[in-house]
Amino acid sequence: MNDPYDLFRHFFCRIFCPCTHKHSHRLRAKVTLAAGSISMTCIPEGAIMFSLPDDKTAAASVAYVDAKGKAATVDGAPVWSSSDPAILDVVASADGMSATVTPVDIGTAQVKVEADADLGAGVVSVVTLVDVEVLAGQAVAGSVTLSLSGGTPSPGPGPT
Repeated sequence: MNDPYDLFRHFFCRIFCPCTHKHSHRLRAKVTLAAGSISMTCIPEGAIMFSLPDDKTAAASVAYVDAKGKAATVDGAPVWSSSDPAILDVVASADGMSATVTPVDIGTAQVKVEADADLGAGVVSVVTLVDVEVLAGQAVAGSVTLSLSGGTPSPGPGPT
């Protein structure tokens, strides 16, 4: 590990990455999911869950890298989809390198990005999955419920 980037990535993954992956020699994708001022980027090879409030829309992007973490290209536009359109709506940009992720309901779904890594006539499929948990958004109103704790209710003062 003579490259400072590789050293940084090694320690970053060992400390912060929740998965227990080993960096293998195959094409991978970096996925970035951003909602407002918060964004996360990871090379998903393990269990990673993004939380998205149901009142926010997220911008997602994908970038492909080779086994050494260097930028790589794919053949054609990647195809984006949601494992559950009742939870997440995913709309890709024209070039397929980004998408808008919009919550539809509370629950968990996967965003799937599929691309062809073979730059020739063949097809080598690279599938990138990102788990997204849609949570309730920020509270904007409240309600108070009163319940009688023993005894008989007493009538309040009538109209005057």
